Amino acid sequence: MTNTLQSPKTILVIEDDSALLSAISAKLTSAHFIVITARSVDTVFTLSTTANLDDAMTADSIKTTLEHLESLANVDAIWLDHNLIGADDGIDFIVKFKANGGKWSKIPIFVVSNSANPDLIKTYAEIGIHHYYLKAEHRLEHIVDDIVRVVEAAPEE
Repeated sequence: MTNTLQSPKTILVIEDDSALLSAISAKLTSAHFIVITARSVDTVFTLSTTANLDDAMTADSIKTTLEHLESLANVDAIWLDHNLIGADDGIDFIVKFKANGGKWSKIPIFVVSNSANPDLIKTYAEIGIHHYYLKAEHRLEHIVDDIVRVVEAAPEE
């Protein structure tokens, strides 16, 4: 049985495999997380992987983007795959995300990947993730339980 949160918390899940993303979202929702999902780094930062760079930013699109970034400021944890759709991978995401500073640099990040490359794992540790899981070695319930424990232990801001 998966542990559940005492009160709802928000988690950002970035996973490119849509079937796995659905399973992760369902398990986290059952643990009382509010789940925000994305399949690429671009989706997190631009709200759309199909945005045309030549399009002018309108007042409405700027407002929507700012509201989206503000919602990310309320994220309590991040579930991150290494290999993602698009040019950027999990490391690129962390570098961009932590560049915003403040609370964003303190959000616990849980990398869940198929890669067992020791250099990759070392790089993630050096840039400040909370934990690295190999998908093949950990059950979904175990990872969710760990995330619940960490989020519940975090001091309220």
